Amino acid sequence: MSKENKKTNQDLIELIDQLKEKSRETGSALWRDVASRLSKSRKNWAQPNLSRLSRHAPKGAVVLVPGKLLGSGEVEGSPTVAAYSASNGARDKIIAAGGKYLSLNDLMNENPEGKGVVILG
Repeated sequence: MSKENKKTNQDLIELIDQLKEKSRETGSALWRDVASRLSKSRKNWAQPNLSRLSRHAPKGAVVLVPGKLLGSGEVEGSPTVAAYSASNGARDKIIAAGGKYLSLNDLMNENPEGKGVVILG
């Protein structure tokens, strides 16, 4: 049995397949990279806080978190953030700052080429 088939969360398995498919369709390495990160053990997933997002994300970029975004820290600017999951506090702070929170599927549909997307994690 290969290591890749150890995931049991059906939604996650489907998302990884969709990311790989989008990568093949568009030739964008971004989606393949995110799929490979999400295929790893959950303990190896990115779990950045909002403070890290504010420090490292360029202004105006779409930030993608291949893991869970945590709510510690403040949001600067009005970022567009996509993550596999986010704490309620993180989601609320992004929206309160005038930003936008997207699921990975939403981001894939809005930006199939993955242009201007920065991976944080």
